[in-house]
Formats: sequence, C-alpha cells, structure tokens
Amino acid sequence: MKNSEDEDLTQPATALVEKRKKSPFRQFFSDIKDGIQGFSEMSGNFVIKVKKDFAIGLENLKASWKRMLQNMRESDPKYRRFKKLYTKLKKMEAKLSEIQDDTKEIKLKVSQVVFMIEYLMDNIKDIEEYMRKNLGSDWLIVKDSWKRVKNGEISKKEFIKTSLLKLGKKFVGIFV
Repeated sequence: MKNSEDEDLTQPATALVEKRKKSPFRQFFSDIKDGIQGFSEMSGNFVIKVKKDFAIGLENLKASWKRMLQNMRESDPKYRRFKKLYTKLKKMEAKLSEIQDDTKEIKLKVSQVVFMIEYLMDNIKDIEEYMRKNLGSDWLIVKDSWKRVKNGEISKKEFIKTSLLKLGKKFVGIFV
C-alpha cells in the first residue's frame, strides 16, 4: 500500500547505492578505504606528525651524505688542483677587467693628447723642419709616416697616434 505522502518523496542517492550489490573485489577496497579513514580520524594529527618527522629525518640524512661526499671530493688531489686553478682564474678575470678599464681610460687620454698636439702642430709654420730639429735621430722613425701624411694617405691624427706609439713621451715633449 502506498501512501499519498510517500509518492512525493524521493529516495536519497546513497540509499540507491547501498541497495546495489557490490562485487567482492570492490567490497574489499571499500572496506580498506573506510578503515584508513577511520584510523586517520581516530589518530588525529599522529599521521601528519609522523610524515613531518620522516621528512625532517630524510633531509638531515641527505645533508650528512652531502657533507660526507663533499669531504671526500675535497680530499682528492685532482679536486684540490682544480679548485686552485679556478681561484687563480677568478683572480685573473678580475685583473683583466681592471686592465680593460685602464686601457679605456688611456685611450680617452690619448685622444685628448692627439687633439692638443694637432692644435699645436697647426700653429707651427714649418712642422717638418721643427720635428727634424727637435727629434734628432728619432726623426728617422717617424719620417715615413710624415711622408704618408704629405701624400694624403693618412691624416694628421693617425700620424700623431703612430708617433705616440713609436716615440711616446719624447714626441709629446717637443710640442708641450
């Protein structure tokens, strides 16, 4: 017999699942899942605490192995030589960067000196005779470069730069 009130009510979805027969295989895993959930609810934070302790212990173990391997590696003569060479290479790299900075600064100063000497050369009427007289035997070193300037092959700036490279302060000294 059906009640008119019962017709409007529907059965919950869980009741339908319970009514369905479970296979023994499915029942076994369902029981294990319920057991694990029950154990974790009963144990509270115990499982979480065990996981954390295990993770910390594992990290400590990894760190100690890492230290042991590092000590073994450092006692190897090849490793020590490599480490020495690496530190020397780093020092050389630092010196190289210092040298590059100094070279850039010298290039800037040379360009200023070239500008000054070019200006001073323009004020001298017979520059060839002036250089021949003041450079003495060093005139022979820059003589070919001066001929190239007169022929228009190179500029005065290039002549001054080559003369500075060949004679250095002596070439600057005759003008300054």
